[in-house]
Amino acid sequence: MAETCETRNPWYSGKFSRTEDYDYARSRACSAKSGRHLERGYKVALHYAKEISSRRRGGKSTEELFQEQAERWRKETSHLSSVTKMITHPSYLRIIGLGREGLPLILKELRERPDHWLVALNAITGEDHAPNGATFREAVAAWLKWGETAGYC
Repeated sequence: MAETCETRNPWYSGKFSRTEDYDYARSRACSAKSGRHLERGYKVALHYAKEISSRRRGGKSTEELFQEQAERWRKETSHLSSVTKMITHPSYLRIIGLGREGLPLILKELRERPDHWLVALNAITGEDHAPNGATFREAVAAWLKWGETAGYC
């Protein structure tokens, strides 16, 4: 008997489903073209974030969507001490899913209210412009300088 998403993954059946976003993302991943392998880490998160974001736009502009998700993310993660939990929050992933369209908005937010946006910038660009061993302030300054140079600020 051929292995299917249902037999391979108990989450797919909906038995343990948490939200419709994750159900949708899982079903899309299981129906991907054969031979297509997603890389681990940020690329996987970016893939799911794009899927979730594309379903949730609902006619809103990128800026409206960003502001809504950023506010929700701040509100729902302000009490957390775990950066991992903060950057895996669905709103943060939706912001990553905005892709390069979201870069000017993230950089503006980083300038006005420095927060854990560095992971999102790294995930979207695939680059890290902060020098090794940099403090948070130095990393923020490096990303803002890159944003100005690249024309995003």
